[in-house]
Amino acid sequence: MKKLVSLSLALVFIFTLLLPSAAAASPALTLAENGRTDYRIVLSASAIPSEVTAANTLADYLGRITGAVFPVVTDETDPESREIVIGRTNRASSEALGVAGMDDDGVRILASGDRLYLTGGAQRGALYAVYTFLEDWLGCRWFTHELTVVPAQSTLQIDPVDYSYVPPFKLRQTYWMFSTMYADYCAEHKLHGVMAYVSDEYGGPRTELAINGVHTMAYIVTADMFDAHPEYFGADENGVRSVNRQPCFTNEDVYRITVQAALRHCAAYESIFSVSQNDGMEFCQCENCRAFNAAHGNTDSAALIAFVNRVAAAVDEAYPGRQVETLAYQNSQTPPTGLTVADNVVVRLCPISCCVLHDMDDPSCPANAKFDKDLSGWSAVTNNIYIWDYSTNFQYIYALYPNITTLQARYKYFRDHNAVSIFENGCGENVPPGEFHELRTYLVLKLLWDPDTDIDRHISEFCEAYYGAAAPDVIEFIRTFETQVKGYNALSVSMCHMACSDGGENIEAHTSLTERDVKTLNAIMERAKGRGLTEAEAYRLHGLELSWRLFKNATFAGEFNWFSYKYDPEEEAEKLFNDLKAYGVAFLAEAGNIAFGDRTPNFRVRPTYWFLSDAELPPSVRFQSKVLPVINRLLRTLFFLPRLLQSDE
Repeated sequence: MKKLVSLSLALVFIFTLLLPSAAAASPALTLAENGRTDYRIVLSASAIPSEVTAANTLADYLGRITGAVFPVVTDETDPESREIVIGRTNRASSEALGVAGMDDDGVRILASGDRLYLTGGAQRGALYAVYTFLEDWLGCRWFTHELTVVPAQSTLQIDPVDYSYVPPFKLRQTYWMFSTMYADYCAEHKLHGVMAYVSDEYGGPRTELAINGVHTMAYIVTADMFDAHPEYFGADENGVRSVNRQPCFTNEDVYRITVQAALRHCAAYESIFSVSQNDGMEFCQCENCRAFNAAHGNTDSAALIAFVNRVAAAVDEAYPGRQVETLAYQNSQTPPTGLTVADNVVVRLCPISCCVLHDMDDPSCPANAKFDKDLSGWSAVTNNIYIWDYSTNFQYIYALYPNITTLQARYKYFRDHNAVSIFENGCGENVPPGEFHELRTYLVLKLLWDPDTDIDRHISEFCEAYYGAAAPDVIEFIRTFETQVKGYNALSVSMCHMACSDGGENIEAHTSLTERDVKTLNAIMERAKGRGLTEAEAYRLHGLELSWRLFKNATFAGEFNWFSYKYDPEEEAEKLFNDLKAYGVAFLAEAGNIAFGDRTPNFRVRPTYWFLSDAELPPSVRFQSKVLPVINRLLRTLFFLPRLLQSDE
């Protein structure tokens, strides 16, 4: 028995030495023929959970594709020539396969002789290699959690392959729910889960890169401290402190409390501790903070970075190598001058005010040009740059949002500026399908993995699977709305700067749809509805049509145009509201801020204001709600009166 084991090990050693030349001479591999296979799947006897998932997933999908049964065995069995080897095994060394030291998410796919190796980085490489192989070589698609395409092929042959890939973004997260709330869907798209937490079965979180939260100062210096210690909280220009301002970052007690919180976190968790400003609050303008900021570029980020650097030093002393994160967000987006960023500090930039219609480095777009300058400034003082990006309209999550055709340039920009991590903040609500939420989610996941991917192919494949025979019409609708009639443009694309927070009056100001444009888009939608669709496809298309109608209502276009004699916009808005409710829509804005309740909406105003009383409406909106219906009735009366008189005669 010992001789047989020695002989087997010797053969493995010889095969390992021959791997590079064997790969070059590999013929095509016939993995299955007429529903039968001579292959088996091999993984280590001590395989980690993600490798076990990889092997079982591969066996399942190969069975579905070919009808053949691919047995899964461990590397304790004697080597055979026809094997699909998963992850680290005794069949070949990491050095021979070229995966020694590879990033945990790196992928390696190699055909050598009659063997196929699916491996890569130690933690997730094998799992991601399996999903990459299934998708890019065998044609499997995971469009949504519920919509998967697995092509049948009883005879399966693959050409020689020698492929390695390491994704540019080391941490890939989203806050697009729908599908990404499911761990298996995250793994299929090589995503580190929603908020970066997935089970070990699907690769586990990247704890060394994951961040424990955001806007965390609210949990460190809490509102209930104000009465006893108002000095912990920011002051206005007159020295009046408020619980509704950022903490005072030059206060020593605030520093002490924050260090204590950081050390408690580091003792319990491995993730990066966040010392990030509260959302939407003004920074402290006390004498100390104001003087410090003025001396370092006159930006609120100065006192913040100096504070975070001090906290990071205390963390590094107690827990060497551990990191601290902060935001470059709103008032702190611009980097300070005359300060460095500590090596163990992560700066997470948030392009919340950036335009989605222009490239991020387009000098003609003021918001994007400023961000580009600020990002360059941060890049000069730190290599630890994370991005918190935005890809939905938070004030109108069901209205059309014009970034399908501009997403790729954005991700290439972040890649080219050496972003370590991308967190894509979309619609974090589990709501019925509408707008292009599912398509956008799918495209975001593809771009997070590979910013150079063929985005047009992904759009076409998704639409064909999701909308069926209506796919060409849906694609035409996207192109027409975003690039031809320019639905969000005020006169021309160079003059519009549409951001994720634009809603209410802003969304109306940022559109110039003409009646001809509306007719064009309506015709495309009607043509799509006339296709022979399944019940599921028709349901999805209906959600898209509702989003188009909501956009028109939000911009007073088409049948919602008060200056048209053809329609009663108030009546059309009521129809839209009832159709949205019937579809399952319960709110229109982030966190349910425009929630459907028992209150009867005011259909004379845009959806943003549906549920506000007259007293709560902005004066200009209140004025419009009184005047526009009168104008509309007058126009309709003037148009139809001659016809009524004619008919009476």
